[in-house]
Amino acid sequence: AIVKKQIFRLKEPCIKCVDLVVQELSNVVRVCTERMSRYPRLREETERIIMSHVRSREQKCKDQLVMLIDCELA
Repeated sequence: AIVKKQIFRLKEPCIKCVDLVVQELSNVVRVCTERMSRYPRLREETERIIMSHVRSREQKCKDQLVMLIDCELA
């Protein structure tokens, strides 16, 4: 019972950690695409494609974390 309580308490920090990683990735992408300032459309499109991929993976990662914690609680 004590361990289950502690495992349950991990869920929120794990989700917050994923959010922080996505935020940092977003910052890195922004910095990297600034080097393409001479090609504004290429820069925008590159940033859009990369961030859409990161966001889709973000949700899958959160789903996997929740499933893992739920399995540990079972």
